[in-house]
Amino acid sequence: MRGLAFTEIDKSLGRLDSVVMFGNNFGLFGNYKRARWPLRSLKGITSPDCLMIANATDPYHTENSDRLEYHQRNRDRGRMGGQLRIRLRHRRCIGPWFDYLFVSKEELEEIVDRTGWRCAEILQSEDAGYIVILEKG
Repeated sequence: MRGLAFTEIDKSLGRLDSVVMFGNNFGLFGNYKRARWPLRSLKGITSPDCLMIANATDPYHTENSDRLEYHQRNRDRGRMGGQLRIRLRHRRCIGPWFDYLFVSKEELEEIVDRTGWRCAEILQSEDAGYIVILEKG
């Protein structure tokens, strides 16, 4: 097992039978446009019956007015409501800025549409988090 950025995923990995993205890692797709490219790439290097299991969080599952205003400011700027621009720090080590994405189930289905994947099942938790099972098709 090894960790790779989406931009490093290629056929050198061999054929993948499953893709697991827990820990809200659907958010690593970053934004609508950027998410579609790695989804299409993953389609090309996965087996015909591959399943992708991803965890996501619906940002609109809130009544917090600050968050709702943030979502609106994002939309006014042409971004998705739950799109964040962040960077990670650990002591003196500071990473680059990157987009991170929180999406509703409807937004996720729209992102996935026409990438070679489809939402086979969505498992909702009691809060804003959910699991999506994507299959080829």
